[in-house]
Amino acid sequence: MKRTVRGFILFFILCFSVITPASAKNIAVTFNGYPLPLSAPAMIENNRVLVPMRSIMEALGYTVIWHPDSHTVEASKESTQLFLTIDNPVALVNQEPVTLDAAATLSKNTTMVPLRFIAEYGGATVTWDGETYTVVIATSQVSQNDLTDSVVYIQTNKMQGSGIILSSDGLIATNFHVIENASLVQMVFADDSIYQGKATIVGLDPQRDIALLYIDKENLIAASTETSLTKGEAVTAVGAPNGNRNVLSQGKIDDFNQDIIATSAPIDHGSSGGGLFNSQGKLIGMTSSYSDEQYFSIPIRGIMEVPLDLSIPIQQMKEYSYAPSTPKNLRYWVEDDYAYVTWTPVYDAEYYYVYMAYTKDGKFNKLHNKALGGEVWYWGFPQCFGISTINNRPIYIKISAVRDGIETATTDIMEISIK
Repeated sequence: MKRTVRGFILFFILCFSVITPASAKNIAVTFNGYPLPLSAPAMIENNRVLVPMRSIMEALGYTVIWHPDSHTVEASKESTQLFLTIDNPVALVNQEPVTLDAAATLSKNTTMVPLRFIAEYGGATVTWDGETYTVVIATSQVSQNDLTDSVVYIQTNKMQGSGIILSSDGLIATNFHVIENASLVQMVFADDSIYQGKATIVGLDPQRDIALLYIDKENLIAASTETSLTKGEAVTAVGAPNGNRNVLSQGKIDDFNQDIIATSAPIDHGSSGGGLFNSQGKLIGMTSSYSDEQYFSIPIRGIMEVPLDLSIPIQQMKEYSYAPSTPKNLRYWVEDDYAYVTWTPVYDAEYYYVYMAYTKDGKFNKLHNKALGGEVWYWGFPQCFGISTINNRPIYIKISAVRDGIETATTDIMEISIK
């Protein structure tokens, strides 16, 4: 592992009989077996369990928006749209009125809703354990075999990693760094069968750390893919961390952009090239790297965009020379009078240079990194750095990457304007 920085489902109606006062015990909430962090404690009011709507609905894959003018909270996911208004016992579900057993309420600026409503319209099974005072939330989970069947263990003469089956006739995705400089490859499948035959590199994007291999094996179980992502949705990473096959770790999507998915599902050395799956068992990404606090995957959309236009026998990869080109997708966004800058990470780049000028045709100088005390910058997520300007004056930047002491060409000039 390279270290770097279901549609709409109506469930049964739950009846909760709660006698003990809310102050007597703390209410725990678990999501697919793991404690779920909440923006405010769950509570009991008038014999009804109330839970913070945003925390739970986002974990279930909903987008939640607060409308302060109307005191209404909106939650949407695929074809389902929910509206709840504070102190109003009638909610709207796809524009149809639904009477609640308790109105939504505010508790320390957090929207609290009855657990029964979440159980009926949240897209998950939600139960109340009165003995342990625990709210148990479970999405429709696929079996372990459904996930591990499409993930393979990869061993080359250089390192160990993982791979994902993309087609039944032998197309395998993995990270470029798993096969970099390799001349032999062996794959072990979920049914314990071993493949040591011909392997051909048919697609490469080494700068994004993607490799596509074709092997002479049929009737494989290919992963079903999904390109849409939702912040907070439950995910499972599958791979071979430290050489241990078919290991699953669970978490949720912390954040994502066009280049990276950041999750809380742990991965480690050997997980490289493994699969990241959503709660429906759909492949959404390929695990690739991690930092001290985040675990990263490459979105499946980016992997599917790699053209299958090569035919390089694995034996020739030992002679393949990788040299990064200009960093791609330089972009920024403005928030709180700061411009936050990012770009697609360059595989194996040691660091980056940021060049800045006050006019597009002016002199560009290397931007000083005050935190590190020099001109070196590193890729980070969700942004690489933030910058402000005097009197919102536009500035112009371009960046380059450095690997093995060799600097790439710079990107096109990007104007940053903070208004």
